[in-house]
Amino acid sequence: MARLLLIILIFCIGKVCAQSKIDSLEHVLNIEKVDSSRVNILLRLADEYRYENPKEAEGHLQVAMLLSSKIKDKKYEVKTLNQLGDILTDQSNNDSAIVYYQKALTLAEQIKFDDGRSTSLIGLGNAHTRKGNLEKGEEYLKSNIDFAKEIEDFEGVASSFNNLGNVYNERGEYKKAMEAYTEASKMNTRIGNEKNAGINLANIGLIHQKLKNFKESIEYYTKSDSLFKKFDFLPGRAFVVKNMGIVFRNQGKLDDALRQYQSALGIYRKMGSTREMSQVYQNIGNIYSDKKESNEAIENYRQSLSIARGIDDSINMAMASQSLGQEFLYFKQLDSSEVFSSKAVEIAQAIGANLTEMDGYKTLSEVNYAKANHKRAYNLRINFETLRDSFYNLEKRDLAEEIEAKYQNEQKTQEIALLASEKELQALQLGKRKNERNGIIIVALLILLLAALLYNQFRIKQKSNRELQELNQLKSDFFANISHEFRTPLTLIQGPIEHLEQNPEEKLEREDIKMIRRNTNKVLGLVNQLLDLSRIDEGKLKLRSTEGNVFKCLRTAAASFNSHAAQRNMDYRVKVPNEILWASFDRDKLEKVVYNLLSNAFKFTGDGEQVSFEAAYESEELIIQVSDCGRGIEEDKLPFIFDRFYQVDSSITKDREGSGIGLSLSKDLVKLMDGTITVSSEAGKGTYFTVQIPMEKIKTFQKQPKEAKQKNQKESTGPRSFEFPKTDDREVPKILVVEDNEDMRQFINVQLLKNYRVIEAKNGEQGLKLASSDAPDLIVTDLMMPKMDGLELCNRLKTNLDTSHIPIIMLTARAGEANKIEGLETGADAYLTKPFSAKELLARARNLIDQRQHLQAYYQKSERTIAPKKITTTSLDRKFMEKVLNLFEEQHTDANFGVPQMQQELAMSKTQLHRKTKALTNETPGELLRNFRLKRAAQLLSQKSDTVTQIAYQVGFNNLSYFAKCFKALYGVSPSSY
Repeated sequence: MARLLLIILIFCIGKVCAQSKIDSLEHVLNIEKVDSSRVNILLRLADEYRYENPKEAEGHLQVAMLLSSKIKDKKYEVKTLNQLGDILTDQSNNDSAIVYYQKALTLAEQIKFDDGRSTSLIGLGNAHTRKGNLEKGEEYLKSNIDFAKEIEDFEGVASSFNNLGNVYNERGEYKKAMEAYTEASKMNTRIGNEKNAGINLANIGLIHQKLKNFKESIEYYTKSDSLFKKFDFLPGRAFVVKNMGIVFRNQGKLDDALRQYQSALGIYRKMGSTREMSQVYQNIGNIYSDKKESNEAIENYRQSLSIARGIDDSINMAMASQSLGQEFLYFKQLDSSEVFSSKAVEIAQAIGANLTEMDGYKTLSEVNYAKANHKRAYNLRINFETLRDSFYNLEKRDLAEEIEAKYQNEQKTQEIALLASEKELQALQLGKRKNERNGIIIVALLILLLAALLYNQFRIKQKSNRELQELNQLKSDFFANISHEFRTPLTLIQGPIEHLEQNPEEKLEREDIKMIRRNTNKVLGLVNQLLDLSRIDEGKLKLRSTEGNVFKCLRTAAASFNSHAAQRNMDYRVKVPNEILWASFDRDKLEKVVYNLLSNAFKFTGDGEQVSFEAAYESEELIIQVSDCGRGIEEDKLPFIFDRFYQVDSSITKDREGSGIGLSLSKDLVKLMDGTITVSSEAGKGTYFTVQIPMEKIKTFQKQPKEAKQKNQKESTGPRSFEFPKTDDREVPKILVVEDNEDMRQFINVQLLKNYRVIEAKNGEQGLKLASSDAPDLIVTDLMMPKMDGLELCNRLKTNLDTSHIPIIMLTARAGEANKIEGLETGADAYLTKPFSAKELLARARNLIDQRQHLQAYYQKSERTIAPKKITTTSLDRKFMEKVLNLFEEQHTDANFGVPQMQQELAMSKTQLHRKTKALTNETPGELLRNFRLKRAAQLLSQKSDTVTQIAYQVGFNNLSYFAKCFKALYGVSPSSY
């Protein structure tokens, strides 16, 4: 019931939408004045009315025919004739439909209208098939398949295959039908016609249904129904409902099948599809026949026959007549059974419906046997058996004849063989064994060859998968690194701008402006590199050569690294001939190669070490050599350094950050200039790059100007480091900033210095040393740093008792949730993603320091000893405090127990113990022990467990006046008053 309601609901919604479209077209038709446009609208209206109101559709097409004749547009005439044929076919008026299709075909061939011709051929094939002339239908459809392929009308090819499948289906040639439907489905899927693909899938489901493959049938019906729902295709939905009924019947679910048929009947009646109504009545009759309700079965078979006669549908006439004959036989009405079965045989013979003819003979044989007309019954049975044998057992009969002939030949051969000599028999057996042996060897070799081929294919596939995985990993690493390179400069650009936005009355300092300029240039350089790579991949990057002094260009490019070398106290050697090399070259691309190679050399060379740049012109080639004394590259990694996205150091420590595209871009640019770039390196000793570019020197007759001597100019010192005062004696919390990027370090320092004392470290190793020797109140650290990354730094600080209490804020350009979780799991107290807000950094720092101070104050104000977990944030600190408090519990009554004994029991130096207790409780070890004793004394006094004197002795005080003084200092009253 629910399924039926759903179908009705879908139908109603579709009807409302269709009506809205029809009203719109009718309105346009009324106001349209151009006849050709009116014809087009009429054809569209007819298509909308086709299933809902066929008479209205036919009327619109008649008007379209008149207008087409008036404007003498033959193509519109062909389209109109074909649509008239479609409507008449739907109404099973096949003879009239054939007339219209034939007129359309003749006219289309005259005017060479290929689409119209294809449609006409399909219509003729379909109409002849429905009429029962299967051979004629097959002829037209096969003809159109060849023609549609020739004109590349793939939709016509698909439609022809689908209708050809219908022909084979009617004949019972299910294998051919399946092949035709499958070809149609493939073609429709390829051209994106999902609705027609759904029709093909439904037909494949029908074939599986007839072959009793019910599981496969339901799968195909379900797939097709999902496509029909998508397009609200009512005929397709009705077809699926009807055939699902057939499946249910075959599964013995008769009531479910009956509901499906009745639902399909209602839809077909609304659509005016009389032929399908005849088929559904036939199916309903079958259900009642299965339920032994012969009266209901006969009534539905009569309905099916009546409709089939009205539309001259030979196939359904034959099937309904045979069903009536069979049902009357069950009902013992032999005369009626004979009449209908005879009619079924007559029609089936005429149209070549072999299955129906065979069933008719069987029924007639049983009727005549029941009438005691045994001779006729026998003859009819012979006809049935003959037809069945020819239909099902032709191959078996041919095989039997072949076996018989073979047997007779073997008998004769055996008689001859008995006369042969024993020697000949042995030779024959030997030859047979030899042949068997050779056969086994050949088969074994073929199997081995096949196995080798399969194994080779497997290895190739494995290798391809491995290479794809490596490429994906390289791309992932590249995007992570390029993200870091973008986020850091964006943070440094965003910070001053946010400050200016929040304080519009202030102006940016010159150093801030320079920092913004440096970092915008860095972002622009990254973007330009990515764009150059994209243009190279697309083949759009071209050389833009201009004449100029090549050596002067190289000197200028190399000089841009002077300030960087001076800042890092490096031995930077530049050797370029002091002469003019006038040539035609692309200045921009040559400079990019130089910048990338020098930038790479400086990245991987330590402070104070040597970098060299040399240029020369020999044998019409420009030779550039860049070398460094850095850590070098391992031999197994050298072949890959020019690969896209490849980085020698891909770890999170990024010992010299990079994106993995600089050397790849350099190689592509050198190749664009018809040059070569090579590299040699030795781990621990340095790397040597050589670039060779063909270049033709241009001779000029002008007087060569003397090269200006290099003047001692003030070199740009780059970003000026923030200079702290030598001593900062302010009583404010101290923060350690660990960041390898100098601009970022300066930016963070400026934000924090107003409220805190700041010390800085350039990498994780330096940060760990400072945190251990000069414990700060808070640490702000970057995630990706050389020598030791932020994760390792955080882990080592949090697992070291001396530093485990220090709150840590982690900064990173890696914004993924997994990276954030990894940072927090190592013990970081806060996690900020670049670019971050300066206000957020300050707020996080203030909150963490305040939290630590609140815990200290909470301990000091507590009148009793509290649980360690309430004043600690890490498990290591909690264990330490638990150990201290347990020690106090055991030893506080001993007046001789003091700080030296605490150091010995806790295995800590005096400095370590002082720093740790001060950080956690804001009290020295001595104050911590004394206050513990006083709080315990206060507990005993409040319980009135003993005198003041005895309690003082119990908690480890020998001097009563000192006890009273300390107690009053802590609680504000004397012990006796308390």
